[in-house]
Amino acid sequence: MRILVTGSSGFIGCFLVPELLARGHDIIGLDVRVGPEFGPSFRFKRGNILDAGVVRESMEGIDLVIHLAAEHKDFGVAERLYHEVNVEGTKNLLRCATECGVGKFVFFSSVAVYGSSPIPTHEGLECSPELPYGRSKLLAEHAVEEWAQTDRCRSVVIIRPTVVFGPFNRANMFRLIEAVRERRYLGVGDGQNVKSVAYVENLTSATAFLVDRMSAGVNTVNYSDSPHLTTRELVRCIAEALGVRVPGIRIPKRLALICALPFDVVARVTGKDLPLTAKRIGKFTDATHHRAERIREQGYKAPFTLDDGIRKTVAWYLEHQRAGPPGRPVARKL
Repeated sequence: MRILVTGSSGFIGCFLVPELLARGHDIIGLDVRVGPEFGPSFRFKRGNILDAGVVRESMEGIDLVIHLAAEHKDFGVAERLYHEVNVEGTKNLLRCATECGVGKFVFFSSVAVYGSSPIPTHEGLECSPELPYGRSKLLAEHAVEEWAQTDRCRSVVIIRPTVVFGPFNRANMFRLIEAVRERRYLGVGDGQNVKSVAYVENLTSATAFLVDRMSAGVNTVNYSDSPHLTTRELVRCIAEALGVRVPGIRIPKRLALICALPFDVVARVTGKDLPLTAKRIGKFTDATHHRAERIREQGYKAPFTLDDGIRKTVAWYLEHQRAGPPGRPVARKL
């Protein structure tokens, strides 16, 4: 099958492309940034998903679109940009898919569509996003669903991943590993809040699983790995993988939020994304429990345990510390 992957040069894309190539698919990558080469069955097209001409060229002879490209940073992004890229960009892809006769579409959404939920989320839960990113993803989901409904032969998969981590990613898990290793980690609250996470190679394996089983209609699935660890358990796993003592100092959440107020002021004034703000403390100490039973009921089994994923990420982090700044993934299955 010939597959167009938007956002192919990004973190998830650099793991997904090799996964699909290993399964015998031909891949066209579309991204605003040049990424790694993945061999003779991969062709790269540099361009923006908002550019209809580039998108149409990329879709020539394509059987399936996997749409990863998105505006997703949680700091310094205008609400207008979330809507322009995540909503209008998706609609542009759908229009071009119609023009090019593409009938299969995989859309990477996010658990952000649920908003803050007092109970573990599941696919049957009503969506109530609170932030611009989540709202833009839900609007894009609606556009994809409407596209599928206009032709009963069309096949759509909507994937809602939780926080994704793994080698080559310098986001939340990287910062947590760094803080634990450098003994800068300070526990906030009781640490019993659940933090659902997804190891990147499990997510890409799940995507390939869903692609192989696409059928007419819309299949919406959450993705998270299990067991669902608490913050305290997650930190313990990281410390064990690093071979360091588990951090034992904890402070009340209320005190931590008060201490973070000056950093919030500095962040607003300077426009810098600081690692310590009340917003980040709130995100880390709130429960984010996202269940993913539906894909497992469909027969999916993750190739790696969550502990495997943490250990592989820590191993990459330690290698990065020895080798200097991390490079981009090489063109092979990692």
